[in-house]
Amino acid sequence: RVLDAGLCLVPVGVVGELYVSGVQLARGYVGRSGLTAGRFVADPFGGAGSRMYRTGDLVRWTPEGELVFVGRADDQVKIRGFRVEPGEVETVLVSHPHVSAAVVAARDGAGGKQLVAYAAGVGGALPDSEELRSFLTSQLPQFMVPAAVVVLDELPLTVNGKLDRRALPEPDFSGDTYRAPRNLHEEILAGLFTEVLDTGQIGIDDNFFALGGHSLLATRLTSRIRSVLGAEVPIRAVFENPTVAGLAPWLTHN
Repeated sequence: RVLDAGLCLVPVGVVGELYVSGVQLARGYVGRSGLTAGRFVADPFGGAGSRMYRTGDLVRWTPEGELVFVGRADDQVKIRGFRVEPGEVETVLVSHPHVSAAVVAARDGAGGKQLVAYAAGVGGALPDSEELRSFLTSQLPQFMVPAAVVVLDELPLTVNGKLDRRALPEPDFSGDTYRAPRNLHEEILAGLFTEVLDTGQIGIDDNFFALGGHSLLATRLTSRIRSVLGAEVPIRAVFENPTVAGLAPWLTHN
């Protein structure tokens, strides 16, 4: 069975944890009562005293009745109050035609933990990181979109051929090219971006979300704009104009 955190059956297409039950199920781990209690739990669908085993595998049913593995429950990370399964993000990323392999990890960044995606290209060709992030934005909820996408020639592997997570490079949340504010509005907005993101110098083309911003920080940004400039900015405007160069004209016209 595929169940949610409340041990209820999940609908087709929804990710849940895989549980196994039946007469073939073992009674537990020999000499490991603590582990047995955590993995062999009461079966709400069976008779009195029946048990089921928590596999720790996160899966989802397809409309055709097949189970698709998406990751491990112990790999889940909490990003701004949301539980995220990195494997789901990786699955979407490798569906891009220019990505051959991908891994998603949580890194400490502005405003707390941030998702970072690492992608390897196809046939030696390296895809554009911003293109990949835009692709993910079109496919995933905002809280699941990585704050940065790092493109590599290939993912680092250990001598045993497994992913070497410790060899993954630290992401660079800063923009590639710095353009200074050109007027007072842009100067004020750049200062507010810097304040809210708690980061260094920000250029007018630097993307708020690529620098580690998220919906909660965007709400804080609109509040600071209201206090400093006396302007009401809906959070939607920040998502649609995530740079100083884009948001300044919006303020002028609205």
